[in-house]
Amino acid sequence: MEEVKVTTTAALAVWNALSKTMTGVSIQELCQQLKMTFAEVIYAVRLLARDYNIGLQMQGEQLIVVGIE
Repeated sequence: MEEVKVTTTAALAVWNALSKTMTGVSIQELCQQLKMTFAEVIYAVRLLARDYNIGLQMQGEQLIVVGIE
């Protein structure tokens, strides 16, 4: 498996993109929007999930990052 170093800047970019949506955003959309790899986005989400109330859910065929209330 490829080693991925996620910076605070990458995690912040994911957080900012997520905060602009009420329903969540797909991992694929985040990859395109932020010009990050799938692994980078997943690791950033994992880093953010430690401190913030976010998670992943399947919606159809897409993996969506969502805020959990």
